[in-house]
Order: sequence, then structure tokens, then C-alpha cells
Amino acid sequence: MKAIFFLLVIFFTTLASPHGGPLPSKRGVVNLSTGEFSSQKQEPQSERIQDPRWHPFDEFGAINYSDMMARIDNFAIELQNAPEAKGFIVVFPRPDKFPAWPLKRAYWCKGYLTKARGLDASRIEVVNGGFADEIKYQLWITPPGVELPVAPFDLAAALAREKTPLLYDRAVFENYPPPPPGEGGEYEDYLSDRDAYEPFVSALRADPALRGFIVAYATRRNARGTDRKIAAREKLSILKLHAVGADRLVAVGGGLRKHRTIEYWLVPPGSPLPKPTPTVRPARRRRR
Repeated sequence: MKAIFFLLVIFFTTLASPHGGPLPSKRGVVNLSTGEFSSQKQEPQSERIQDPRWHPFDEFGAINYSDMMARIDNFAIELQNAPEAKGFIVVFPRPDKFPAWPLKRAYWCKGYLTKARGLDASRIEVVNGGFADEIKYQLWITPPGVELPVAPFDLAAALAREKTPLLYDRAVFENYPPPPPGEGGEYEDYLSDRDAYEPFVSALRADPALRGFIVAYATRRNARGTDRKIAAREKLSILKLHAVGADRLVAVGGGLRKHRTIEYWLVPPGSPLPKPTPTVRPARRRRR
């Protein structure tokens, strides 16, 4: 009698769940294969996989540019196949390793997607996901009306307790003078001047109390005062490309180093400006 009752239960539950999957109830879900009961409502696995809100399209660390381009190419194909979708490049930088550097790589990817792959710039957005132990990139594709599952990073809150300046970015020019236009490699071609400064400027926008400190270093082959001229030109370029108050940027010459170098610091309120750290002594003047 018990066997007949069990068969009838299986028969009617199969009719209620034609795919043989979990059987929903008012209080939860019954798994017919295991007989287990869950009080939480579950979604079919196929829907979870197809729903972009559940996981990023791709995720990787600090890889080289050739590998990154291959992943961005796949990202571009998916966006081209979904014209109404929007793409997000979410970056998780390390606070102790030039946080703006991976963000600049993300803007390079955006430039590649718009200039080389023909995607509209309004469909691609770079998002700072917050500090992490290791550099990480996530590529998200969201349909219309779906918000990005990753909340933008509140840099102002993260730096609220900091009392020391943060070295946010650094540019080292090992080969100077620069090559002619079109021969500088794909990095220069796809990263615009405006986007190159965007991570630094967006950090200043996030916290109006922060000051930006730019220190430039020249080489022994340069004329005296070149370091100060480089710093002044860098400040002027930022002011031309972005709406930043001139009083929030301090630009100084730092002396000499082996290669031309520009450092970008974020200085919290009440903190002294960083001291320049030249590594090369000036050449001695010959006596006449």
C-alpha cells in the first residue's frame, strides 16, 4: 500500500513539474531527486547563467596588452551582437601600486572599443570598483534597464582617515624624445590626453578637500629648470582638458632622475605636500 502511495506522489509531482526539476511550494522548494526542502525560492540555473546581473562577462588580472586586447575583442563582439546593451569595465586597483595605472588601462580599452571596433562611446563606461589586494578587471554587459551590480567606489570615504599623501599615478618616459605620431604604439593611439588624466581628475572631483600635487623630474641631458617647465605644462594641460580649479593643483620641479618622470599625488586636507625625491645629482659645471 505504501509503495502505491509513493508512486502516486511521484506521478502527480511530475505533472506539476514537467521538467523533473525542483517543485515550488508556498513555503519553499522541494527537490524531487533528493527529497530535500529549501525555504528559499530558487531560480532555474539556466536563467541565472543567462542573466548578466549574476556574473561578469569576463574577469582577469594585470595581464599584458596582447592578452587584454584578445579579451576586449570578445567583449566587443558581444556588444555588437546586442546593440541596446551597455558595457562596463570595472577596475579594482591596489592602493599601494599607483591606483590610477589600471584605470588608465581601462580607458585605453575604452578607446580601443570606440576607435578600432566602432562602438559608441556612450555605451562604454569605466568604473572604479574600489581598492583590492590584487589588481582585477571585470567586463560587464547589462541590458537596458538593468543596473550594474558593482557599486562605484567612494574614494572620498576611503581617504577620509588618511593623513599622508597618496602616490596615485606616475609616468616614466624612458625613450625621449617621443616617436613621431603613429609610431608610438597602440597604447598612445587609443588613450586620449583627456582620458589619460581622467583617473587623477576624477579622484579630485570625488573629494573637494583633496589637493593634487604634480612633481616632475628631468634628466642630466636637459637644461636647468626643465623639471619646473614640465610640471607647469602638465598642470596647464589638465586645466585645459578638465574643469578643475587652478588652486587645487600644485606643480613643482623635483630635480633630476635617470628618466623623465611625472608623479601625481593626492594630498588630504591638513597633510604637508610630499618632498621631491631626485635620484641623480646635477652635473658639475666646468670652470672656465
